[in-house]
Amino acid sequence: MMALGDNGASTIHGVKKMSTSFQKKSSQIFLTVFIGIIVVSFMLSGPFMGSGSPDSIGQVGKHTIKVREFNGEVQRQSQFYSQFFKGGQPLTSNELKQYKVYDSAVKNLVFAKLRLILAEDAGMVIGDSEIKNDIKQASYFKTGENFDFNKYKQLLSYNKITPEDFEKDTEQRLRGVKFQGLINSVPFSNDLTKMLNLLYKDKKNAEILTLNVNELRKTIKISSKEVKAFLAKENNKKKVESIFNQRKATLNQKEEVKARHILLKVTDAKEQAKMLKEAQAIRKKVTRKNFSRLAKKHTHEAAGKKTGGDLGWFSKGKMVPEFEKTAFSLKPGEISQPVKTSFGYHIIYVEGKKAAKEAKLADHESKLAKELVQKERDMKTLIANAKKEITSVLSSKKKFDSVTKKYRLSVQESVVINKLEGVGSSMTLSQDQLKEIFSGSKKVFSFDEELKVVFVKTSEFKGKNNIDFDLKPIKNIISQQNVKSMLDILSKDYQYKQNKFARLPQ
Repeated sequence: MMALGDNGASTIHGVKKMSTSFQKKSSQIFLTVFIGIIVVSFMLSGPFMGSGSPDSIGQVGKHTIKVREFNGEVQRQSQFYSQFFKGGQPLTSNELKQYKVYDSAVKNLVFAKLRLILAEDAGMVIGDSEIKNDIKQASYFKTGENFDFNKYKQLLSYNKITPEDFEKDTEQRLRGVKFQGLINSVPFSNDLTKMLNLLYKDKKNAEILTLNVNELRKTIKISSKEVKAFLAKENNKKKVESIFNQRKATLNQKEEVKARHILLKVTDAKEQAKMLKEAQAIRKKVTRKNFSRLAKKHTHEAAGKKTGGDLGWFSKGKMVPEFEKTAFSLKPGEISQPVKTSFGYHIIYVEGKKAAKEAKLADHESKLAKELVQKERDMKTLIANAKKEITSVLSSKKKFDSVTKKYRLSVQESVVINKLEGVGSSMTLSQDQLKEIFSGSKKVFSFDEELKVVFVKTSEFKGKNNIDFDLKPIKNIISQQNVKSMLDILSKDYQYKQNKFARLPQ
């Protein structure tokens, strides 16, 4: 163990020349690189392996994957899926399998070790002083503003990590960070930078309207007489019945509640008693008549301050369990006592209820028949006429609200297009379309695509144009491609070897 009180000097060796096979190898954009070496997380939940298990689950080259690293990565991924899909509720064992959390954890850790091997091959050396300074800066080892050596030892001991292992982890993480800095330093020539900026600063203002063919089809008027004639044929009735059976689950009316609420957030355990007392006081004041007004005054929810706590209609499964249980147990017009959830205390006012109702074919038959009749109509003439009218309106000084409503167009207003990247990250326009838009003085364009027609009306760009193109995203993509290529090569020489004594969760 290094002496954390000493002033050691850091030694940085020169970077070794990368293998030419790494430099020449290229791949598709790597979307999900595992960045950096795993950092030990404190206060982890218990291990996912039985007692008596070895301290590693396997190795990549000379680098072992520790059980604690595996546990930490599983926890990190579990928290991600929990927040994304379950509003913070813990994952069940079946959900851990469904999201392949264990397999992904191993895969990410293997990539982390491969990156470490890359960093070592690139000559990324970390000195003792760098390790020492990094540990001293960690907030969880401090008391006040100062590094606390006793806290350092206690936390490591609590998590069953030796100082030597933790310092080794720190060294590997810092090596990965330094290597990431190297690969992000993609050189761009002055000529290339100048060209990218010229393309980026060649801009136009635009209005982009999209005609969706399926939405246009819905505008076809079908008379009740046509629907009746269609359903008179037995084969057509069977088609309608088949569609109804396929969609029945979505057509069934679920039990729903229309409610408002007043939320008093609890962010700290010390606030709980205070918020409960405040919620009880508000509950004594609220009535059906003043609920909206008092919600605007007292709720901690930003949207609720504008809407009076209005949540609209919702079915089961949309709210957290405690809230949902109370809301569906109340009768229309009733107001609950304070209800505790993970968000805080809620006072719930149920304004209305809809009972569950099974869909019947007779209630949907005409609508489904109309949809089938619309699908039988030839769209070529309708699309051609719509294009002609929309182009005419866009070419004039008229407002295009009328055609937007008539043809159910989606609209992007006040858009800035540049020659380099089109409409930024939305990628609404292809490179061929951009080339046509910037090729002459024409102002209105239409582009036929498979299930839509895109209309673009351009005008001169009059905004400020003194900001250069941000090269960072392109550099990141190039560095990710390079790293992915190198990791693909390395994975063949440094294959993951499972520890036969490790009992991974099933």
